[in-house]
Amino acid sequence: VTVILLLIGRPPVPQVPPVEQHRFVLYLPAIERASLVGTFTDWHPVAMERIGNSGYWSLTLQVPAGEHRYSILVDDGRLIADPTVATREQDDFGGENSVIEVRAAI
Repeated sequence: VTVILLLIGRPPVPQVPPVEQHRFVLYLPAIERASLVGTFTDWHPVAMERIGNSGYWSLTLQVPAGEHRYSILVDDGRLIADPTVATREQDDFGGENSVIEVRAAI
């Protein structure tokens, strides 16, 4: 009986999904600011870095393994889908989110 009570009384160990480094790169030469928002940022904007005067923007983040939705927040507050990702879905506000699957390295 004592062993059973000890096992029941122990809190469960939370399962943390593996995290992978993921690089996002976009070619958006006509904008002044770009941020990424998505499930892996709790929909909080994370600024992307302009790569010189090339028109490219880049951001590398630690992203948990699994399926994620995200968009790009541009200058005027518009959210756009990532033009480099083919998988998209409609969001609840009439826009589109990009969908990616991040797999843990084996």
